[in-house]
Amino acid sequence: MDKSVLKLYKSILRAGNQFKDYNFREYVIRRAKQDFRELKINPDLKNQVMDKYTKELEVVRRQTIVQNLYYQSNSILEQKQCTV
Repeated sequence: MDKSVLKLYKSILRAGNQFKDYNFREYVIRRAKQDFRELKINPDLKNQVMDKYTKELEVVRRQTIVQNLYYQSNSILEQKQCTV
């Protein structure tokens, strides 16, 4: 992969990690890893993936701001100790 692809990949992961909510965060990261892994196997998809994730990056950045404004509390998966 060339530098522009890696830069976009790292930017998507960084933006995805900004979500406070576990589900949003893991979804963005999982999708990016899956698509970029597929790109590694099939380099012909480079333009398609680059276009898609250039747009997705802006969407993810906007959504992190909106979602974090209304974030209430950690999900049960993120809580360190569960009391029974």
